[in-house]
Amino acid sequence: MYKIIVLAVLAFASADAFWSACTDQPNALAPTRVESASCSGSLCTVIRGEPLIADVFATYTTVHNRLDVRVTAFVLGVPINLPQEPPYDDACNFMYRGGVLVGCPTVPGQEHVWRINLLISENYPPFQNSRVRFELLENNVVAACADIQGTLV
Repeated sequence: MYKIIVLAVLAFASADAFWSACTDQPNALAPTRVESASCSGSLCTVIRGEPLIADVFATYTTVHNRLDVRVTAFVLGVPINLPQEPPYDDACNFMYRGGVLVGCPTVPGQEHVWRINLLISENYPPFQNSRVRFELLENNVVAACADIQGTLV
């Protein structure tokens, strides 16, 4: 019985191995799960000039009225900001609850889905198997954070 439970936990953990909570941001909310056709196993692969489509699930503990998006790639340890253009710079523009676009404010205790559907600029530098951090900030304070392993070609 215990072997079955351990195998189920390992299978679930490996299914989401491409993302993790931001361990250096202990006060930031971590997603409960991240889903994207661009990601499998331990890596996400995105092509410049094409959209990144992903669903980020989270249950917020506080009300947020605006969630600014900051994306940073760490290439050989060097942070490279990947700026987001309006309307993609505010996650509230793509916040769903119960399958309905509701925006913000977030409602504590209810699951929200941030639907990422943004065009990846051809101006972004290509990189292989690097950490990419997705942060949602309110008033310059990190409210939610996830790291993914990504390749940009």
